[in-house]
Amino acid sequence: MPDGPDRWQGQAPAFAEPAGAAAAVERIERALAAARTDSLSEAAFRLAHARSALEGLKPERLEPRRGLAGLFDSRKGRLRRFREAYRLAAASLSDLTGDLSGRVEGAAPRSGMLDGVWAEVRDALVALDAHLLAASAYPLEGRRAALHASRATALSALPLIRAAQNADTRAAEALSRSGEGVALWRADWNEALGLSGKRPKTVRPNRERLLGSRDDLLARIDRALAELTASRARRADVEGRMAELGRPL
Repeated sequence: MPDGPDRWQGQAPAFAEPAGAAAAVERIERALAAARTDSLSEAAFRLAHARSALEGLKPERLEPRRGLAGLFDSRKGRLRRFREAYRLAAASLSDLTGDLSGRVEGAAPRSGMLDGVWAEVRDALVALDAHLLAASAYPLEGRRAALHASRATALSALPLIRAAQNADTRAAEALSRSGEGVALWRADWNEALGLSGKRPKTVRPNRERLLGSRDDLLARIDRALAELTASRARRADVEGRMAELGRPL
């Protein structure tokens, strides 16, 4: 077998092809497909609905109405109506908590998939470096240029894959905090409205306490909605940049 440059001249078009452009594009396409599998963004609709239900629970309705309407509006009647409105909202938000929990759990497999692709791209970089060293020993400038392009593409893909994972992580954390906030709100309102444990004969809910607990949950939901909006923007940017990476190869 000829040694030196002549050994590779006839094979130059196929040299390092498994670690070249085709492999780089395939890995980027896999990362892009995983990044596009979104289970979190749809939670925005559920959160917005929950926010509307919460805003409809106005503690001031527990106070006597003014004018003639107040003459026929007993404290027990106001409390009964408010409790019923609360029960309906609490049931809706409990369903929301289960939905958010499922979406957060559903994001984990995608993160694991992206981890696997990231490791494959990293391993491909190691292989490309080895092929580049081999190509440098022979006058295979055309193949070296193709290998360098593939390497640059793979290297650029690594931070983009991590960016897609980070966008999911922040959104999932915000959704989890909203779910925790629902549990805290329900526990506090159950107690304030005399619905937890042995019910007292007389219930006089504290308006400021009810407002504070409700507003804390509203703030959690607002932060989650903002994070979902930011996450969608970040992921759209990542997906666009990742799609552009494979086009020149």
